[in-house]
Amino acid sequence: MAALVATALLAACGGGGASTESAASPGGGLPVTLTDDTGTAVTVTSIERIVPVDGDLAEIVFALGLGDNVAAVDLSATYPPATEEILTIGYQRALATEPILAVEPTVVLATDLAGPDETLAELRELGVPVVVIERDRTLAGPADKIRAVADALGVPERGAELADQVDADIAAARELLGEPAERPRVATLYLRGETLQLVFGEGSGVDAVIAAAGGIDVGTELGVVDNAALSTEALLAAAPDVFLVSTTGLESVGGEDGFWALPGFDRTPAFAERRLVVRDDQYLFGGGPRTGELLADLIDQFHPDLPGDAAP
Repeated sequence: MAALVATALLAACGGGGASTESAASPGGGLPVTLTDDTGTAVTVTSIERIVPVDGDLAEIVFALGLGDNVAAVDLSATYPPATEEILTIGYQRALATEPILAVEPTVVLATDLAGPDETLAELRELGVPVVVIERDRTLAGPADKIRAVADALGVPERGAELADQVDADIAAARELLGEPAERPRVATLYLRGETLQLVFGEGSGVDAVIAAAGGIDVGTELGVVDNAALSTEALLAAAPDVFLVSTTGLESVGGEDGFWALPGFDRTPAFAERRLVVRDDQYLFGGGPRTGELLADLIDQFHPDLPGDAAP
C-alpha cells in the first residue's frame, strides 16, 4: 500500500517533491495581496528568494516546482534531500532577524510555530513580506496548507493540482484499509534523552493519521491535548501495542536497545513483539505532501496481516 501511494506522490511532486524545474512563468499571478492567518495584510511582489522557516513549508515549495527559488531554510527542513545543500537560518521557534535579512528574502513563509513574534514583526517593519499559515492538524490540513502556500506564491493552479493529489492519496489509503478487524493501541512519543519523554495526543496531527490508519491513539485516550509528560504508571496503564517515534528521538536515547531499556517500556505489550515504528521527524509530524504516503505506510505497520488485495 505504501508503495502504491508513494508512486502517486512521486508523479505529483516531480520526483518525490524535490523537483526544482519551474514551469512557464513561475509566480505569474504576482503581485498577490492576501490576509494571512494572523490577520495581517501581506503583499508578495516577488518569489525570487523564498525563505520557508518550517520544514513542511519548504517541502511544499519544492513540490510546487519552486525549489530553485529557495534562498534559505530552517533547521527543521530535512526533505527533499536538496534542502541539505541550502543555507540554514536557525530554528523556526527561535528566529533572529539578521540571518534572515542576510539572504535578502523576497518572501518569508512561516507557520504559527514560528517565533518569536518580535522577529516576524521586525522583518515586516523592514519591508519583508511575511506570510503566516496556521497549522490544521486534521487530515484536511495538508491540502489546505498547500493551497495557502501556492496562493501566496502566485501559483494557485499548481497548488490546486498538488492538493487534489494529496487528498486522493489519503482517500486511496483509507479505502484500501477498509474496516480493520483489530485496532492496535499506538503511543507516539517525543524523546530527547532519558529525561524528556512526552506523549502526543489530541490535536497533535499524528493522532488523526493514527486514527485513519486503524489505530487507537493512546495519548488521546489518556486525555492528552497536543502533548504532555509521560509517566511510567500512565504508560503501563495505557498498554500500547505499538510505539511510534522519530529518528532523532530514537537516536537521543541510544537507539533501539536504549529505547527498550527506558523504565517500564519492557512491561508493555509492544515490547513482546518489539513493535517500534521509527520515521523521520518531518515525514512523521510535518503534515506535508507525503501525508498520504505516511498513512499508507502506517496502515502497513499497524495491520501486517491485511490480505494481499488490500495491501499491495
